[in-house]
Amino acid sequence: MYSALKAFIEKHDTITIFSHIYPDGDALGSVIGLRELIKTNYPHKKVYGLGANIAPFVNIIGETDMVDDETIKQSAALVIDVANGDRVEDQRFKLAKARFKLDHHIFAEKYTDEEIVNNNRIATAEMIGEFILREDLQINALGATALALGIITDSGRFMYDLTSAVTFEVMAMLLSNGASLKDINNNLSIRKIDGLKARGYFQLNYEVYKEVIFIVVPYDKLQELEVLPSQGGMFVNTYSNIEGYHSWATFFIDEEGKVFVELRSKSRDVQKVAVTFGGGGHLKASGCRLNSIDEISKVLEVLNDGEELGL
Repeated sequence: MYSALKAFIEKHDTITIFSHIYPDGDALGSVIGLRELIKTNYPHKKVYGLGANIAPFVNIIGETDMVDDETIKQSAALVIDVANGDRVEDQRFKLAKARFKLDHHIFAEKYTDEEIVNNNRIATAEMIGEFILREDLQINALGATALALGIITDSGRFMYDLTSAVTFEVMAMLLSNGASLKDINNNLSIRKIDGLKARGYFQLNYEVYKEVIFIVVPYDKLQELEVLPSQGGMFVNTYSNIEGYHSWATFFIDEEGKVFVELRSKSRDVQKVAVTFGGGGHLKASGCRLNSIDEISKVLEVLNDGEELGL
């Protein structure tokens, strides 16, 4: 399955690695993990991992790389953990002379020359770990820690449905290669006192629409709580698994009036809902952006009537 990825890496001497906007642990963990994998097995190659540096991930795996346009033009691009081309954080990936996508989301579109998509894996980092195992490659301690971070965050610390025997096979390999669970858990477990204020507000100010529980937070309130509009994913599970509500959501409004939406469910296909409004993601965890608050009611209607997964 991964032979095409190995051939792509071996073919090119300069490689740039890209991921999605508002990168999470899987995005950044996969970027750094894949960078370190290539460096370890092909030390003569130039490889750069691009992306925003997000706390607390930078405390675990260090900072990403910065490169100029000319470097990207001379490189082959590996685009990871992104189903839609317009959601790639750094659109300069289009400048690269060749492009390869590696992703675990439900297929949305083909926007690279080659691709491997497997939505039966809990994280793109798990796919990279599986690549290491199946192709008998090596990984250093930093890369192992980065990939473990991606798996731990995207699996909800091994709570989500797609956690499998492969997940633990990969984790065992990463631990044997120096992955630091201590660094990951210590940094992910840090809680700021301002976060208590935010969670308290979210717990007290929810709304319901039929079988959906949700919150709409205006920009000035987010500023007061010191929460970014893009951070809904950190708080949406405040409303998880409440009896009588099959789905839950956050609607965080930015300075321009656009709405960052996070959708979750225990029994409905929220990915189809997100795609309807220009987003995407996983069956039970997806997101999108709306142009105005006027669209929120439409999302709630579609979410409430979302397709049951037959679980």
